[in-house]
Amino acid sequence: MIQLGVLGSWNGFHVKEYAAMLSGKGEAQLVCISDDNQELAAASAEGLNLAVKSHEELLADPAIAGVIVTAAPDRAAALITEAVSAGKAVLADKLIAVNGADAERVAEAIRAGQVPFALDLPLAQKPVCLAAKQTLDSGRLGRLTGVRIRNAHGGLLKGMLPPHFIEDPTGLLTDIGLHGIYMACLLLGQPEAVTAISSGASASRTPETAVCVLQFKDGLLVTVEMGYVSPVSPFTLELFGTEGMFTGGGYAGSARVKQLSDEDWTDLPLQQANARPLTMLEQWLQDIEAGGDDKEAWNLSQGIVIGRVLEAITKSLEQRGSVSV
Repeated sequence: MIQLGVLGSWNGFHVKEYAAMLSGKGEAQLVCISDDNQELAAASAEGLNLAVKSHEELLADPAIAGVIVTAAPDRAAALITEAVSAGKAVLADKLIAVNGADAERVAEAIRAGQVPFALDLPLAQKPVCLAAKQTLDSGRLGRLTGVRIRNAHGGLLKGMLPPHFIEDPTGLLTDIGLHGIYMACLLLGQPEAVTAISSGASASRTPETAVCVLQFKDGLLVTVEMGYVSPVSPFTLELFGTEGMFTGGGYAGSARVKQLSDEDWTDLPLQQANARPLTMLEQWLQDIEAGGDDKEAWNLSQGIVIGRVLEAITKSLEQRGSVSV
């Protein structure tokens, strides 16, 4: 049985999600958790039967083969580096750093450490997003002329968000908003420039809503919308091209496409659970089980891009203008 720890409890929701995913697998289990704030760690540990330890105690434990990093975004880079130095396999939740320089340093440490590593970008493996990628790669839309991604919920209205989310000025950006940002980068690569605007933010409060416009080569503009005050807002992903359009999302999950020559929209079949690719968690566990030094660092290059884009978005919000990536 592979024993795993959790470094950081900034996103307690994701801690419980990972625990649920592991509960159905016989080869691994979460056994302990740590956080700079022990109260947060204790809250996440409740009901999961996890021991609460300090970061140092967790990383020094020889029984722990790997760690899942769900720490505060500005702590992720340091904790990932410390875990790699301790010889632990690492699964990082959505990011490895919040700026480009730190992301480069973390990536270098991961390559040198040669431990199993994966950056978990869960939205990328949702059936709707897989269908969007397949449609884009097929060329049936012609030249891409625009992309719109919207990901929002009403957590701020419903009192679901913990205080440390609300009091973090980057909370929206590095939480639900990051899914749309990394999807844009997965589809199109690294943008050349970013312009971001937010509403309801302050020096000690995360925005209620935000919009990021990512500019790619040839002037392609991608709009990423995010928010904490939209209780009725199903995920939306739209691709516009010179020859057609893809639209996907909704609560149940659906995707369809229409080309210039089509009279009606065509519903696209979505990938079934038994045909989906491995999740990053599953791939990471396989790498731990396999042992050896020859390991692929899954999504590591995307972690560098995400760090650069997050840095540019933060600067854009501060300067209220376009910032090069």
